[in-house]
Amino acid sequence: MLLSAVALLGSGAALALKSGDESVAVYVVPLDDVPEALSATVARALARQLGIRVRAAMRLPPLRLPRLPGTEQYAAEALLEQAVRASARLPGLGPKTYRLFITARDINAQSGGFRYQFSMHSPNLHCSVVSMARLFEYENGEPRLTDRTGERMVKLAKRAVGELHLGWKRSTDPQDLMYAPLMGLEDLDRIGNEHREEAPEAPPPAAPSSPPRKGGTLIAT
Repeated sequence: MLLSAVALLGSGAALALKSGDESVAVYVVPLDDVPEALSATVARALARQLGIRVRAAMRLPPLRLPRLPGTEQYAAEALLEQAVRASARLPGLGPKTYRLFITARDINAQSGGFRYQFSMHSPNLHCSVVSMARLFEYENGEPRLTDRTGERMVKLAKRAVGELHLGWKRSTDPQDLMYAPLMGLEDLDRIGNEHREEAPEAPPPAAPSSPPRKGGTLIAT
């Protein structure tokens, strides 16, 4: 189904590197269940919208991924660890290259604390995975890869690259691309495709010389 429907989102070969070029900023890497044409489409969209160097990789070979007990979901942590090892020899891969993996598998955290997850990020491994499992539209009970599916995919990919590679902060603005938390497709469809960084707050005026006040600053996490 994915292979036949990907034409809805565009087609084309992966972006090529010239010899002697610097490291790739972002790699879009499809797992074995995602067509390469789709990853190339996502890579082009990210490069155009973010103005950074993005390259699409070829599909990874099948990975031995564990399912979470009693579910059809896959542990995202194990997926990221295996995908990082499997893609370790990509050309142009540098110490700061961020890898964005795409899968059609349904993913969740190892703890199973949520019903599902659209994506998961690993700052230590400098990578993320985005799942397409919940992004499809349905016709007669069958999943379809539509333009809206593509829009959802690009939003999630752009959010991941923005947060882990570009240092964007999450937003409380429900129209902002980086709005959080995303609780479902309704939230994902509502947010826009652009992020506006909030200006840092001006430092408070210097306090007059006096005894220090009790308490301190609280940071919500």
